[in-house]
Amino acid sequence: MKKRAFLFGLGAFGLAGCAKLRQSPVPVVQEGFVVKPVPVAQGNMTAFLPEGDTIYLSGSINEDTATGFAAVRDSNPKAKRLVFLQADGPAGSPEAMEFGRAVRAAGFSTHLRNDSVISGGAVDAFVGGTQRTMEEGAVIGVVRGADSAAHKSFATEMTGGDGYARFAEKFGGKRRPRPMTIAEIGAMGIVSANVGNALAAN
Repeated sequence: MKKRAFLFGLGAFGLAGCAKLRQSPVPVVQEGFVVKPVPVAQGNMTAFLPEGDTIYLSGSINEDTATGFAAVRDSNPKAKRLVFLQADGPAGSPEAMEFGRAVRAAGFSTHLRNDSVISGGAVDAFVGGTQRTMEEGAVIGVVRGADSAAHKSFATEMTGGDGYARFAEKFGGKRRPRPMTIAEIGAMGIVSANVGNALAAN
């Protein structure tokens, strides 16, 4: 299998065509894929694309995302930056917070390009970065989490305060993400304070 390849972290249902492979109730990485016993909709998957020192992420954060991240990270030991493209997921969910903690434990920085759009659980994962930067034009949308107490505790752990989770609880959409302004992003600690600015050159 070529080094530059997609690795998918699958949702609650699994990867189409995997019924012939070994079945297991826990995530199994095989041939670059997290194998599940029954098909899963493409929109419920997380895709990782490693390239040099960077891993690009898109899709939906789910219960297998942390497993997929670990597998692609192990295969690309020089990678230390996670760039979010188009990503979402349930806000404040155990799987999103688990992935955010995995990103932090791995020592990865996180970044948003000028065409990146993230919301819900993807924002939770993004704040797991040791250094969090974004380019002008990136969109961050907040969604109310199901467990506000756990979300506030996680936000404090990742950013040093629960402002982001409190903001999501008060202003986040229930069905549609509510885009944040640059001022709100900076004030809530979503980007790193020590970068000097909410925006990064690249």
